[in-house]
Amino acid sequence: MKFLHFITKPYSIGILEPLIREIEKSKAGENLVYVAENLKNLLPENLNYTTTINQACDFHPDILFAPGNIIHHKIPGLKVQVFHGLCEEKLGHYKINGLFDLYCTSGPLVTEKFQKLADKYKFFAIRETGWIKVDKLLKNYNRNEISEKLKLPENKKIVLYTPTFSPRFKSSDKILPQLHQLPHKDELWILKFHDLMDKRDIEKFKHLSSDNILVYEAADNTELLQLADVLISDTSSIVYEFMLLDKPVITIDASVRMDKGINITDISQLRNALDRSFSNPDEFHENRQKYLRQIHPYQDTNNATRVLQAAIEFHSLREQIKLKPKPLNLFRKYRINKKFGTKI
Repeated sequence: MKFLHFITKPYSIGILEPLIREIEKSKAGENLVYVAENLKNLLPENLNYTTTINQACDFHPDILFAPGNIIHHKIPGLKVQVFHGLCEEKLGHYKINGLFDLYCTSGPLVTEKFQKLADKYKFFAIRETGWIKVDKLLKNYNRNEISEKLKLPENKKIVLYTPTFSPRFKSSDKILPQLHQLPHKDELWILKFHDLMDKRDIEKFKHLSSDNILVYEAADNTELLQLADVLISDTSSIVYEFMLLDKPVITIDASVRMDKGINITDISQLRNALDRSFSNPDEFHENRQKYLRQIHPYQDTNNATRVLQAAIEFHSLREQIKLKPKPLNLFRKYRINKKFGTKI
């Protein structure tokens, strides 16, 4: 079989890599990565890739995997949505755009909501598989080796701050005026911003860089999550990724599941919340596990295997399942053609 992996954002690379390696390991078929021209230098070595939609079409993939919301309708093959995060409380997580045949969901709560949508629209199917990126996140790792690789001090507590970019949920405007006075001498604060974060906002944080504050710009955040002692965020999917490592989270103005960690509504509360997290990292262990059983119970690092098996099985049974045709979506296809410079 032929598998195409569709990458238009930096975060998609870390998500799809475990699946690409699983296909190689299992000898399930041939991989090709479609990657936006400006991202090709971020790809791991030894991957077959193309930067043109025409070459992606000429590859004639049997199955196409995408973490993002957009995929090019002209490329043939079964189109599988594998998601770019676990933050299901954002409405966009459940947006149906008529481009995908199969959604691979992360856990019972997400599956239930998508199944209702599948029953309503009847032109796509749902399979619960777990999220691919978790395989990489939960693999065995050595904290000292990561620190050495990233050239970071080994003797400091690591605080990771990762706000969302969404104007409705982002916390960066609140924390920016106070940030310079928050870190203690024995702490290193690493700031990792979303790919869609306003560049002007990022520049404001760069001006605060010091021995205790570092802005991290590499695409993949997996090693930062493994390295960090505490995560500070808001309404971002990275909170649930960090919870899978069973480490404490602090959220700023979270709207749901406020008890998954310490939730604050005023930045003046942040230092106390951080000290509390360092002194008792297991305080919210039971709550973390409770919510993960709903959102992502699969911690066996076999999520890529399940996604691959689900996609291959669905591909083989596609004619028998008899889904309704996907909607024409002419305006959306026009916008996709315009985005990628292709013709109708």
